[in-house]
Amino acid sequence: MTTIDFNAQRLDHAKKIVSKIKLPAQPTIVIEINKEMRAEHPHFERIGNLVTQDASISAKVINVINSPFFGLARKCESIVQALTYMGLENFKKVVLTACLQDALGTGSAGDKIFWDHSLHTAVAAEALAKSMRGVLSADEITPDMAYMTGLFHDCAIPMLLKRSPEYSAFIDAALSHKRDIIQEEDALVGSDHCVVGGLMAKTWSLPDAVCKTIIHHHTSDLAGLGPVPAKLIALTKIADYIAYTFGFSIGMVDQIIEGEWDQEEWCELNESVLH
Repeated sequence: MTTIDFNAQRLDHAKKIVSKIKLPAQPTIVIEINKEMRAEHPHFERIGNLVTQDASISAKVINVINSPFFGLARKCESIVQALTYMGLENFKKVVLTACLQDALGTGSAGDKIFWDHSLHTAVAAEALAKSMRGVLSADEITPDMAYMTGLFHDCAIPMLLKRSPEYSAFIDAALSHKRDIIQEEDALVGSDHCVVGGLMAKTWSLPDAVCKTIIHHHTSDLAGLGPVPAKLIALTKIADYIAYTFGFSIGMVDQIIEGEWDQEEWCELNESVLH
């Protein structure tokens, strides 16, 4: 069976599972902001009003902006301040993050592990993309794409956990890439977090390259995926490992201080990624 056939089969199977999970729809606020951003002269006040009209999202946006991830010199007290400090592109990224948090939940201890992992991976991916613009720009891979990939790459994990509590046994392995758990996930829930996450990203109208990267982000064989997904997968894997080394990719079972995922081992398993 070819890789294309295998992926098509996985996608078809995942769509059936997803129909039972009911993926969160792309929020109207994200659709409207994207529409405004595509205008020749985006309107700050209109974008600000779109956010402030939704009290829940507005509060989450302020929380995200004031978190250590964005490192602002002083706290933002309002959406208008946030827009002024951050500019439209960064503000859009924060709204996307807040909307994803709103859709997936942030209340439990497991949610905290997931969000620490996702946000640190997203920020590391964006930083790597900025430092490698010369290498990535030829393939039109932007820091914004890198951030979105890092943020969404494991977004299916909390959804699968809600559908099947038994999935909790996979969380540490899924977040740390410690082993290939795709077949094990398939056996338990009928699909895997990579494919379901890619479908979620597609539902939210993320770029095709980002969706494809999410679907393949656990693969070690990058051949045949095309230069854009291959480079974006490699960047995401390295960002994920950077987050791991700071203790933000895993739960209590698989801790780097126990030497279970050391640098030499990681580099050996990810030789093609580093190349």
